[in-house]
Amino acid sequence: MRRRDSDDRRGRRGRRRGGCGCSLLLLLLLLVGLVVAAEFGARWYLSDRAEREASAELGAPVSVGFGRTPILWDLATTQAVDTVRLTSPGAETVPRIDVTGSSVRLVDGAILAATANGTATLTGAQLAAAAAEGNPAADSPVAGLTEVRSVRPDAQAGLLVADIGGIAEVGVAPGVSDGQLTLTPQQTALLGFPLPDGLFSGITGTVDSTVASLPDGVVINGARVVPDGLEVALTGADVVLR
Repeated sequence: MRRRDSDDRRGRRGRRRGGCGCSLLLLLLLLVGLVVAAEFGARWYLSDRAEREASAELGAPVSVGFGRTPILWDLATTQAVDTVRLTSPGAETVPRIDVTGSSVRLVDGAILAATANGTATLTGAQLAAAAAEGNPAADSPVAGLTEVRSVRPDAQAGLLVADIGGIAEVGVAPGVSDGQLTLTPQQTALLGFPLPDGLFSGITGTVDSTVASLPDGVVINGARVVPDGLEVALTGADVVLR
């Protein structure tokens, strides 16, 4: 009888230990679930807010993504999120956008990035459409001769090649001056007619309006011709992501 009683007591202690272990496991799983839910909610809230406002400003859909580090951990330890990336496929007249902000924090209700870097890329079709905005008026005596009919990138030469009036091609070199895009033709006359001033103002105007619609603090700091168009380098400090 004594041996049986002893065995019963050991069985009850084993069951109590097993039950305690299951409770701790359930509690741990519950805590993990709450942390994951809180992380998901924080990412959704911040990205949804930035996406809605940035899309409205840009006139094209914008996606916002965060780095791999849990943003709740970042906010708890450094009061800032490591990185936030804004991307957009663009639209008919809106360049493709890819901008990453670093050390992003909430300041007085605004989402502020300490630094930002990225690109805006215009395709050949967008370049041609934008260039048409700078064509001479229809009643100009040289309207047909100096209108930009198409623009194609020549990445190897570092030039945009513009078809002028269907009779010649003119290479155009991109650059940046005082934070604004410049496009300089490699020649100033065609068949004895001077190229009109502002012939490529449509392209520079499109880029300027795009930068103006990006978060405050983003500026142009470079431009280069790439195989699929014109890539404008963007940078910024203390950028307001909304």
